[in-house]
Amino acid sequence: MLELDPIDAVPVPSPAPGFELSRHTVPLSGLPREANGVTIAQVSDTHRHGGDVDALLTDAVERINALRPDFVVLTGDFVERRVADVLPVARILAGLRPRRGTFAVVGNHDYTADACLMRSALSGFGCEVLDNRAVEALPGLWIAGTDDVHSGSPDLAAALRQVPTGAATVVLSHNPRAFTQVPADRELLMLSGHTHGGQFDFLFFPAAWVCWVHLRTRYVHGWYRRGNSRLYVNRGLGTAGSWPLRRRVRCEPEVSVFHLVAGSE
Repeated sequence: MLELDPIDAVPVPSPAPGFELSRHTVPLSGLPREANGVTIAQVSDTHRHGGDVDALLTDAVERINALRPDFVVLTGDFVERRVADVLPVARILAGLRPRRGTFAVVGNHDYTADACLMRSALSGFGCEVLDNRAVEALPGLWIAGTDDVHSGSPDLAAALRQVPTGAATVVLSHNPRAFTQVPADRELLMLSGHTHGGQFDFLFFPAAWVCWVHLRTRYVHGWYRRGNSRLYVNRGLGTAGSWPLRRRVRCEPEVSVFHLVAGSE
């Protein structure tokens, strides 16, 4: 089994103001030879609120398209709380042009607005929304998704039940707390968001404390491991909260790109 170290995460600087485009090489057990080298771009937590993130999200869409990833995955909290933001954010995301497909799960803020409408808007531009189910994205490569841990009805076991034992598996969950529910006998990659990397990272009140106090999670950002499975927590593009809290402090927005390679058994 190949070990994955955070040093494998290579940040690619982006023009300021903007976001970090991080790249990660990920060994994934069971990945068939035909899928070796598949790339997945992740966008999370746009939190649209009256167009405040539109320019940044449009830039992200353009940069992702320039990379020509095989897949794009969207890990929830597309809007802050307003139903009026659902269709506009979906229209921008409709500009994504992955080579093989787009997959998504919804987050707790999408429920605050209208999760059903959000799912419908995403499906309207060809994105496949995964609520407690899995699809074989390529022969031997499965992508699964769970409903939101906080506001939905998540059932990771139901999603994984569809995946053959030993198959290469990527799981999407908005809330990284779902990682604690991964069965010990499974080996998979989970991609999450939700935390914004803490959004604030003060010297006297670091991001890890922010996430624990506010979100009750120890998964803040970056890589985590549990048994043979790995979790990556994306810092997201948008910001949550009311003014003056809708800002980031020492916590840059992020789009992440994963390069999957065959891992040893």
